[in-house]
Amino acid sequence: MWRALLLLAAAITVGFGGAQAAGSGNPIHDRLLSLPPAEQAKTLARNVGQGCIGTLAFPMGVISTDKWKSLAYWSVRCKDGRSFAIQIAPNAQMFVIDCRTLQANGKECFKKF
Repeated sequence: MWRALLLLAAAITVGFGGAQAAGSGNPIHDRLLSLPPAEQAKTLARNVGQGCIGTLAFPMGVISTDKWKSLAYWSVRCKDGRSFAIQIAPNAQMFVIDCRTLQANGKECFKKF
């Protein structure tokens, strides 16, 4: 888990110039962008699990370096006030982390990079 946390934190720290439009190289990200905001939140919350009912989804960015290609990052806010960051790989593998954990490490959810 710490390795994935470090990867996520490194991605947010570096501030990659990410593509936000369709054709990002990440079909899951592109599909999410094509959905209405309420559907984005619902879809991301379903992947978070933990009883999250999504109320807000926020595309943070897509990594576009040679080392980390087409990893998309989203934030989702749950109805109960919790928030999560989600890393989405082009092959649909996802990593979810509580935004409080990121904040404790000096990083932020709901911020474009």
